[in-house]
Amino acid sequence: MPCLLSDDLGEEEVIFGGEAALARALDEAVARSPGSIAVLSTCVAEAIGDDCRAVASRVPGTIPVVVIPVGGFFGGGFLEGERAALHAYGRLASRLFDPGRGDDEPVVVLVGEKNLEFEADAHADELGRLLGHLDQAVGLRFVREAPTAALGRLPGADLLVLREPALGPVADRLPVLPGTPRIDAFPVGLSATVGFLSAVGAALGLDADAACEAELDHQETVLARFAGLAGSRVRLPAGNRWLAELAEALGLVVDPAGVPLPVPDPAPVGTAGIARLLSRWRRAL
Repeated sequence: MPCLLSDDLGEEEVIFGGEAALARALDEAVARSPGSIAVLSTCVAEAIGDDCRAVASRVPGTIPVVVIPVGGFFGGGFLEGERAALHAYGRLASRLFDPGRGDDEPVVVLVGEKNLEFEADAHADELGRLLGHLDQAVGLRFVREAPTAALGRLPGADLLVLREPALGPVADRLPVLPGTPRIDAFPVGLSATVGFLSAVGAALGLDADAACEAELDHQETVLARFAGLAGSRVRLPAGNRWLAELAEALGLVVDPAGVPLPVPDPAPVGTAGIARLLSRWRRAL
């Protein structure tokens, strides 16, 4: 988690305005010499009419400040706040972009990771492993575990990998070149994981055949570790293609009277996510 500071509004600030309290909190933040500062307005500041953007503009120009309006019931819910943050940091990325700095390798950017998700880093590691089949790597996690200076790589992105399709409108507004290819979601399921490699190859102009074959071999090795589950009668949510595919690959018998198996939400990413899920299923059975 990043360092979190509060302007600590009390009754007096709520009545007479909290801008001075925000200025003091920003002074404390500046004293810590951060790479950047994010100001989140919250519903209290919105309700009393504080001009957080004006106060933030007084911070010395050597430290970038991003103001994110997340006014709770005044400004929408969690998802609106998440998208507001991505838009705000997209504007910062455009300010940090150095067009004279060329990257030797294609820049693959993960967009909109669920930062409160328990397995967020594991998912990113899995995408890095998959990209490694193509001799590529994650160039930027937008925005997670990234130093401020690294955000300047976003405008030069060669490929955007969105956490979920709902982030399409956010990606439309990111400061990237027109026509920058994107993959609409992290891969979930066996065939989707191999399809992810094909999509990355097509986007970057790379031959992905060998990468797909290597991943198929890896998936066979993973499934072989759980061969003892074959024939188990299980209950799974209906209408889910990747679950049906996985059950068939394992030789499970889907039966409404079978043992109910846990299915996390969000779904596990890639083959590594499948392996973690199967470990849970083995314990359940």
